[in-house]
Amino acid sequence: MASLGRTAAALAFAAILTACSPAARSGGAPARADLLVVAQQREPASLNPALENGTSSTQWGLLLFQYLVKYDDRGQLIPDAATQVPTLANGGISRDGMTITYHIRRGLKFADGSALTAADCAWSIAAINDPANNPQSRFGYDVVARAEARGAGTLVLHLKRPFAPLLVIVLAPQGFPILPAHLLAKLHDFNRIPFNSAPLGSGPYVVTRWLHGDRVEMRANPYYYRGKPKIERLQIRFVPDPNTGLNLLRTHEVDGYFSEQDYGNYPLLRRIAGLRVTKTPTNAVGAIVFNTRDPITRDARVRRALALAIDIPSTMHKTYRGAVDTANAGRGLFIWAYDRTAYPDIAFDPAQARRLLDAAGWKPGPDGMRRKDGRPLDVLFIIQAATPGDAMIGNEVTQYERAVGVNVTLKAFNITQFVAPSGEGGPVYGGKFQMALYPFVNGDDPDTTDQFLCANVPPHGYNKSRICDPRIDALLARGQRTYDLAQRKAIYVQLQRLLAGAMPVALLYQRPELDAFTARLAHQTTSLSTAWWNAGAWTLAPAAPAP
Repeated sequence: MASLGRTAAALAFAAILTACSPAARSGGAPARADLLVVAQQREPASLNPALENGTSSTQWGLLLFQYLVKYDDRGQLIPDAATQVPTLANGGISRDGMTITYHIRRGLKFADGSALTAADCAWSIAAINDPANNPQSRFGYDVVARAEARGAGTLVLHLKRPFAPLLVIVLAPQGFPILPAHLLAKLHDFNRIPFNSAPLGSGPYVVTRWLHGDRVEMRANPYYYRGKPKIERLQIRFVPDPNTGLNLLRTHEVDGYFSEQDYGNYPLLRRIAGLRVTKTPTNAVGAIVFNTRDPITRDARVRRALALAIDIPSTMHKTYRGAVDTANAGRGLFIWAYDRTAYPDIAFDPAQARRLLDAAGWKPGPDGMRRKDGRPLDVLFIIQAATPGDAMIGNEVTQYERAVGVNVTLKAFNITQFVAPSGEGGPVYGGKFQMALYPFVNGDDPDTTDQFLCANVPPHGYNKSRICDPRIDALLARGQRTYDLAQRKAIYVQLQRLLAGAMPVALLYQRPELDAFTARLAHQTTSLSTAWWNAGAWTLAPAAPAP
């Protein structure tokens, strides 16, 4: 899902942090083993993951809730609330692909002590499909004709059609977690309720308070099925400026920095003493998204020309100084189904860019800038504010495009505006751009329906480019209908060829998750989903006394 669409995104935030210095945390004593303070750039709009998207939804889903299954740090799909991952071999997937059966662990509880059963799972799926609720997406959930609880321990999903990506979407990290029916089922909807600021799930932590614009404070959930987490208190602090985040790490006012989006800070993070910095490839991409419904960029020749005009490797190297690799960027979308011959990296070819623009009717004038029917070729390129790397890329792109006769206007939005839904005036999801610098998460399966299906154009999904091509739709449908991996890969190779030609997005790199945590933190690793996949198992050693 999500673009960072399961987006998401690429992100930044602000707060002056005065309460998290070592002295404030422990009365002047060294940092304690029962409190972990982690900074991050994005503050969520909601702590109900069903109302969030991309990395943010998964983060809060893993911290506060449970999924049926999730990914571990070896890339394996493992059970969470379920006792095993359904397969054809174990009978969890029926031979016709129309029924999926999960067996729910005994003894699961929400953080108030109430039992979590198959009925909560069935209700959660129904709630996402309920038109009264406004989840970020119903993708995958809308394939479930009926979710049936057979007693407390068995969940049976009856599908409208075979749907291979279901296992990683429905009540899984690419989708949304298990919600508490005993708290929400009697409400008309969950769109604007107190639960969304102080949710109660069955994950390792439970919210104690959310100070908007500053932090979320959590305590360990004593009912967590793997045992109460050893780190008693967890704080997530929202920091808009990456430089502020670096300073907080240097002064040990925070113990970590989650998902740093300004990859140019990678060398700086590595120079901070006492930190463990990781760079983990994810199922996500850095990309320039083209608005295929805009009068200028609806022409595929123009989109390709704009992409070919940019020296992507040089720009990424200057900007991120080794933190990202531009080779095989398509792997961030298609993971195990990626084919570099079908979806090659974009070459730097300004001569071909000029030829394509000429063919599209955009002719250079005496000043070298292009016009068509008297209209100048002016392109709006939107980026995130307060992210130096994005500003650098924006300026580089502006110069490359000018060299082929295109005038680019840069416009920056703060992160909350940038990723906002179309109904809240978000420029990306509202289609108010011709080019958008927008890293996004595709998900844990090579199915890219969320990104490219006609029906998923916002506000109905995450198809930010707004591309609509019956050939793409047909291939996406075929890829979902079979559970055979070889057949699926062959289908997705055809899809990659179409996308390479249509160019709804220009892929820049496979996006890594860049995390920094204190070396005092043990057992933290990063999965395909995010750094928080096993947060309940983390331990924190006390800081050594100052000499």
